Amino acid sequence: MRDFADDAIVVRRPPSPGLAAVFSVFLPGLGQLYSGRLGAGALWFLATSFSYWAVLLPGFLVHALCIWSSYQSAKRWTEY
Repeated sequence: MRDFADDAIVVRRPPSPGLAAVFSVFLPGLGQLYSGRLGAGALWFLATSFSYWAVLLPGFLVHALCIWSSYQSAKRWTEY
């Protein structure tokens, strides 16, 4: 008898740009991780953390750039 579980089709949906941006609002770099960009997520986390530590205003600017970058990463997503 044939087992149909072996023929299962896995459908991967692209990441949502809006959800990626929201993730990065809560934790810088998390939106990039959600989009499959591990290195970029780690880099944005470190850069944003350092910016907040060094001076407050650049921290907000770097965090805003991180959110925008995660949105763009999800828009340009092709596959995992």
